[in-house]
Amino acid sequence: MVVLKKQEMGNLKQKELELFSTSKIFNFGINSNLEEYKKFYNIASVMSFLHDDDLVNTALAFFENNLNISQTSKKTFMHRNTLVYRIEKIKKTISLDIRIFSEAVLVENMIIFYKNIISAK
Repeated sequence: MVVLKKQEMGNLKQKELELFSTSKIFNFGINSNLEEYKKFYNIASVMSFLHDDDLVNTALAFFENNLNISQTSKKTFMHRNTLVYRIEKIKKTISLDIRIFSEAVLVENMIIFYKNIISAK
């Protein structure tokens, strides 16, 4: 789940942003209580994942290949063990396993959401 810092949220003006999790919809508005969300999600680890181009590109390639490790490793010309290592690194960083479909959807939405925020600046 992505939680934005106050200064990043200020750039969004009056828009409300909705992110979907497997069980709930969390509404993030400008006046949201950031401390409440910090209890549940580690902002620093999510942001470090989103700023790591290698991990983000690995995740996107994995999603494009229907969560298939063999197919992804062939298409990206990456050794299978390297791909598994990066997937494990993603899991360790953001505590979401992209091999599980529901968590993969959440991570993909998080990446798309973050890219839209960056491109809007």
